[in-house]
Amino acid sequence: MTSVTVNNKLVKNSDKNFSVNDVMEFVLNEILHSDEVITSVDINGKQLSYEEEQEIMSESAQQYNDINFTTTSSYELAFDALADCSSYIDTIIKKIEMLTEYQNENKMNEANVLFGEVIEIMDLFVQLMSRIYKTIRKRHTQHLQTSTTFQNLEIHLLSIMKALVPAKEKNDIIMLNDLLEYELTDNLTQWKIKAIPELKKLRDL
Repeated sequence: MTSVTVNNKLVKNSDKNFSVNDVMEFVLNEILHSDEVITSVDINGKQLSYEEEQEIMSESAQQYNDINFTTTSSYELAFDALADCSSYIDTIIKKIEMLTEYQNENKMNEANVLFGEVIEIMDLFVQLMSRIYKTIRKRHTQHLQTSTTFQNLEIHLLSIMKALVPAKEKNDIIMLNDLLEYELTDNLTQWKIKAIPELKKLRDL
């Protein structure tokens, strides 16, 4: 018999021949709230990596004594992601500094590769911050109505991103370096010292 637990609390004992994936679907559909997500799966007390999880999904759950699902709310997950955003910004700024160095030294091959990386990372950053903000806003609509920090920084950031590609296509190094070194770096710094701390404070409310 397989014990199915969620956050180490028993939710089901099963002696039927379900697959691990069937058990996960049961937990997702019947046990979890709409704002909860599974963050890890433990089999017989061992936490599985993502690759290991994929490998056993089609296997019979009956061969295991215990399957435990660790969950968290999307709200808590948003704050966990927010905690990593400052170091993420530091990484982006270092790449921007390296990119402007390559351009100033006329190392265009290296600059072109790094420019693509910076654009890709910035796209991910915009998506990440947008998801975090929307998740937190569901619980703190009133508090966020009094602040325009997030919206102003997002609008400014998107305008910088929009201007970067044409400057690169025209090979306007002066404009490109100005956008990268001053506009983008300053915008990211403002996220770090204003927007992120503002959102973090809401966790304790």
